[in-house]
Amino acid sequence: MRDLLLEASYRRAARHRRGLDHVVFVAVTGSAGKTTTKDLVAAVLARRYNGTKSPGTHNAAHWVSRTVLRVRRDDGFCVVELGASGPGSLDDPIVLVRPSIAVITNVGDDHRKAFRTLDATAAEKAKLVAAVPDDGLAVLNADDPRVMAMAGSCRGRVLTYGLTPDAAIHAESVTSSWPDRLRFVAIHGEQRVEVHTRFCGVHWTHACLAAITVGAGFGIPLAEAAAALADVEPGPGRLSPVDAAGVIFLRDEVKASLWSIGPSLEVLRSARAPRKVAVIGTISDYGGRASAVYASVARQALEVADEVIFVGPQALRCSAARAHPKGAGLHAFLTVREAHAYLSKTLVAGDLVLLKGSQRADHLLRLVLARTRRVGCWRTTCGRMKFCDDCLLLRLPQLSWSGSA
Repeated sequence: MRDLLLEASYRRAARHRRGLDHVVFVAVTGSAGKTTTKDLVAAVLARRYNGTKSPGTHNAAHWVSRTVLRVRRDDGFCVVELGASGPGSLDDPIVLVRPSIAVITNVGDDHRKAFRTLDATAAEKAKLVAAVPDDGLAVLNADDPRVMAMAGSCRGRVLTYGLTPDAAIHAESVTSSWPDRLRFVAIHGEQRVEVHTRFCGVHWTHACLAAITVGAGFGIPLAEAAAALADVEPGPGRLSPVDAAGVIFLRDEVKASLWSIGPSLEVLRSARAPRKVAVIGTISDYGGRASAVYASVARQALEVADEVIFVGPQALRCSAARAHPKGAGLHAFLTVREAHAYLSKTLVAGDLVLLKGSQRADHLLRLVLARTRRVGCWRTTCGRMKFCDDCLLLRLPQLSWSGSA
């Protein structure tokens, strides 16, 4: 770590960590689902213990030290989310946290440019499993071969979760069809329990199972863990539903890595609604030509939606998909403001709209907010990670001399 402030923060957090030997530190990493898994794990453990967790979506190195500094000596647990941005990025956070329990969600193509290969991504995340002590626990996704390969480096116990019956804790009878939310049956040995959640999409099953599995490591029965999951709402921008003047938006606009688009479109495909619309922003973490990728995603979206709208400076790259039999329903707008002008005329009560984009690049939430309040900010470049409903600039138009509006 070259940043002097970061180094000072880590030294202070390390001193604090030495006095927290009675606190069980649970570290969560993976290519996707980290934040939701972290929140669900904390919800399950909070049924019996006091504790803390990483705030929001903050998983960068400086937030790890801040999270450790927030832990009290009488806490029972701390759930820390660890983000891996490239080779070596987990080294210092792991040394600081010294986790007793490691949770690996999956290995995917996020940060593709930094890691280059999935094996390199897996190698970085495997460091967390190798750091588990002899009396610790690794909680691994049994449906991901690269995650399962990490079991051999664990000195402690290994508990697996997944859809495969071979997992120690697995799920069956998984369903999620909007407006119904995710539900499934969780099985651990002789224990069987129905799990009802507030989440949209079957792909959240793994995050729920990971939390149940961590709970099992603490001796929390399945039924008690399931009761905890039932009370957790999806995080903002993680397929969280919002009713805006009768139109339901499924907000999934935190990021739009290519490999995450399929599960989002599956939610739209299985949904029950009079009309379905997919709004797609900037796609990230892909190889090959951008025009081919955008056109491929457009064709996939046209298979499940009545109308597909691409938004942003890359939107026109979807044009090759107009040859699709439903190509007349494909539209492209270079700005969010133009997309809003179109949607304000075409959306009607009862429509279901999937928002899939990258928060830093797109800020698609403005399409929702503008239906019920005045939006003055239609900036095409911002870079802020906070959502627009929490931004003081939302009602302030950008002056023409300071950049594009």
